[in-house]
Amino acid sequence: MITEKVINSLYKKYKDRPESADELDIALLFENLIDTHDIAIDDEAHLIINSIPEKSPFHRINLNRIHAIVEFEHKIAIVLHSSIIFLNKKDSKSHIHIKPIKPSIMERIFHRQTTDI
Repeated sequence: MITEKVINSLYKKYKDRPESADELDIALLFENLIDTHDIAIDDEAHLIINSIPEKSPFHRINLNRIHAIVEFEHKIAIVLHSSIIFLNKKDSKSHIHIKPIKPSIMERIFHRQTTDI
């Protein structure tokens, strides 16, 4: 089971992109997901996930934006800077986790001032 703790550890462990897309374990995607998610890599080095609607920003991802590809028992996770795409191995379902934006120090100060009034 993928918990919030696991998700946070993925963001922490893979906070930086690899120096090259060649360092990603792209083979995991083709070994586990080609039949269920109809994935491909185009001529411009973009990962295409055809099980995600074309209008979604997660349908076509530049390989240079991917921080890691991680295998779990029933899912493959594609870790990006501020989001993680979880693709099921057995069907075409996907789940996307979007990292919450933390308020800046000024926003926290301003928010405290307005709530204290």
